[in-house]
Amino acid sequence: MATQTKRPGQGASGDGADAGAAVASLGAAASTVAEIQRQQLAAGVEALSILFRAGEAVHQAQLQMGQRSALLHSQAADNIRKAGSPMEVASIQSTLVMYEFQEAMRYGQELVAALAKTGGEMLRPTQGQQEGAAGSSPAASMMGAAMTAAGPMADAFQQMFTAPMRAAQAAQQTH
Repeated sequence: MATQTKRPGQGASGDGADAGAAVASLGAAASTVAEIQRQQLAAGVEALSILFRAGEAVHQAQLQMGQRSALLHSQAADNIRKAGSPMEVASIQSTLVMYEFQEAMRYGQELVAALAKTGGEMLRPTQGQQEGAAGSSPAASMMGAAMTAAGPMADAFQQMFTAPMRAAQAAQQTH
């Protein structure tokens, strides 16, 4: 038969202290995991919120474009009814095409602006990240710089088409 001998430091009190430390360590680890999961869930819900706001912005752009197009085509229909010559009808049609192109450009700009704003919001650090970092993320600052640089280019591109349209309107008003 084998006999067990007790070594010094191996008593009931030593086993209880080790078990208590293990339970405390396990509790701290569980708390940390729960906090990480909570932060991930909050980030996911915030991302969904941003995406829903983006959808709303796109919907607003579509709604406004639809309202402007309906008014434009209604006015064109009235002008075509009142036209006295085939040249007037052709002029109204060409003006309508130019307006439609301008509206398409405006709609595109509104969509790009809405989506760029959404992209900026997605890149913005969350509150937890802001506490740990002094500045904004490099990706967010790069996106902001790109949007700032693209604004004048988009305006110039639109002006390229609105100047001839205004000249055509002025020519129609003088006739």
